[in-house]
Amino acid sequence: MCPCRGRRRGRRWISEVPPVRCFVAEGPRDIKEPEEICLTLEELETVRLVDLLDLDQEEAAFYMGISRKAFWNDLMNARKKIAAALVYGTGLRIEGGSFILRGAKGDENAMNDARRQEIELMERELRLLKSRTEQLNLKMAALQSPNENVS
Repeated sequence: MCPCRGRRRGRRWISEVPPVRCFVAEGPRDIKEPEEICLTLEELETVRLVDLLDLDQEEAAFYMGISRKAFWNDLMNARKKIAAALVYGTGLRIEGGSFILRGAKGDENAMNDARRQEIELMERELRLLKSRTEQLNLKMAALQSPNENVS
């Protein structure tokens, strides 16, 4: 009997392969082979879309070309792995998975759609970063100005 039952896992669209793909926990260096938790590239993409870019689940699932349920499963798996690495002090390695890289050679229409979606996401990310910068500038100005209410 085949060990993989049911439907095969569909490929997910991701925007980029991160340049840094391994994070090592700080601690005793006498361990010969430190433990690592592997995070797939598509799991990292789910975290990027939801937690970094603040997309809702439906938008992010559409962007990756998968169902909301499949997206939710990937997101929960990624968050559990990241939490386990932080809590237990293990390394985190980002590798593998079943994905299609946006911007790779392929159909011209798909490339144009992917480019348009990537531009929309970058514009959204820029708006979020500008908003966050404004918030931080206001907090900094409040901390730097003398407090007139204190006697």
